[in-house]
Amino acid sequence: MTARQVLAAAMTETDLMAAVRTACRHLRLLAYHTHDSRRSEPGFPDLVIVGRRVIYRELKTQRGRLRPEQRAWLAALQEAGQDADVWRPSDWQSGRITRELQAVAHR
Repeated sequence: MTARQVLAAAMTETDLMAAVRTACRHLRLLAYHTHDSRRSEPGFPDLVIVGRRVIYRELKTQRGRLRPEQRAWLAALQEAGQDADVWRPSDWQSGRITRELQAVAHR
């Protein structure tokens, strides 16, 4: 296992959320996360990020699985032409998340 894989495997969803939210603040992006989702629609993505456009992201641990409701929301958003996807710790480690956030940021 590479060092990057070890770091990704050890990163919790809470850690990933904190890293993404910090990056959003740094890039002056608005990021919305429902902290207590018990009264919200099941499966709605963890983050709605707004800059030059809007993206929807579900955060999962490296081995975390999407629930059927999460799959349904992501598919419906994608079918409606929205940028909706899943981010995992390996996406943070590879720089994918930073690249995608920079693409959304105001220039």
